Amino acid sequence: MRLCKPACYNGSENTKNGIFGILPYVAPEILRGQNSTKSSDIYSFGIIMYEVISGLPPYHDVSHDKNLVIKICRGFRPKFNIKQMKIENILRPWRYDFDDQLELKKQIKEADEINNNLSINNTTTIHSEAIYTSKLLNFNDLPEPKNSDDYYYNRSDNIISEEFLETLTN
Repeated sequence: MRLCKPACYNGSENTKNGIFGILPYVAPEILRGQNSTKSSDIYSFGIIMYEVISGLPPYHDVSHDKNLVIKICRGFRPKFNIKQMKIENILRPWRYDFDDQLELKKQIKEADEINNNLSINNTTTIHSEAIYTSKLLNFNDLPEPKNSDDYYYNRSDNIISEEFLETLTN
């Protein structure tokens, strides 16, 4: 989201060709060096919604490297195993052109209701190269951002870990 920079940032550092952020939460267009917009902030919020609903950090099972960045730009998003209506609500903010404040408020309310009904007991293993701290992200020659297609979701629809799913059914 547009506020991200290191605490020690002094403005004179050479960050012209990069941005600061936590890779899984940064919108594809920002990774490509474009300016932040309301839509890119909403994309990041969609990733946060994924984490709240699933109980898992985004892309927890893969290395946070340039390969992930390229996949994100090509439409790769975290995987789901929840009702289609909920999937559509989460996917909509991930569109790089999303700009609907009323819909966003509705989604926040739905996420709050879901979260209030969940108890989390998550023992998911995090990939050793999945990094969830802010750092300088500097990638060149990335593909144009595109919205996700069904390819990634048809391969595996598992957003909720088995351990987390068990807490929901008990």
